[in-house]
Amino acid sequence: MPKYDLVTEYLSAFSKDIEKVSNEKGILLKSLKERAATRKEFEEVLNKLNCKMVIFNGHGDESNIYGNREEVLVSVGENEEVLRDRIVYARSCEAASVLGKECVKNSKGCFIGYVLPFEFYFNPEWVGNPIKDNTAKLFLESSNLVPISIIKGNNSEESDKRAKNQMLKNIKKVLRLRTQESFSIAESLWNNYLGQVLLGNKEIKLY
Repeated sequence: MPKYDLVTEYLSAFSKDIEKVSNEKGILLKSLKERAATRKEFEEVLNKLNCKMVIFNGHGDESNIYGNREEVLVSVGENEEVLRDRIVYARSCEAASVLGKECVKNSKGCFIGYVLPFEFYFNPEWVGNPIKDNTAKLFLESSNLVPISIIKGNNSEESDKRAKNQMLKNIKKVLRLRTQESFSIAESLWNNYLGQVLLGNKEIKLY
């Protein structure tokens, strides 16, 4: 959960809902927040706790996922094997394109992420308190359903579908407003719908 620019501030704010559900279910969750979102800390946590699920909230590209101040956490050809056999959700642009595919090779795990840039709109009036931004909620609460559904006991395929179904509901909701802004929001939600993919094991569960 890096938090050093507007995008990561929003992702971090909405990730608190994931933490809340995890606590309610009594599931141990180790959060690497802000300056702790480094490669060293990340790899140490995986080695020490043997986490079954990993959730990324940060920038990315086809071959990399970044942490604090764009420090590379996972990179193709370097350390992608640390994610094998785990449930991975990466709310990071395009990370499923190459990195995700490499992570599920010879793996019992899965990788849910995006082959397109992950997009969201926000209301500038709520930059100081992102969690109250109803525009951002359309994007971030629906994407939250991937890890939240898994934490609640659903398998990877069910969780992927629940998030996508909520995106479709949100698209219909905003299109009814028939404003130029609503069309733009719907277009970005559709981008995320098309871009979200499930790679690897469709049946894997957290417990």
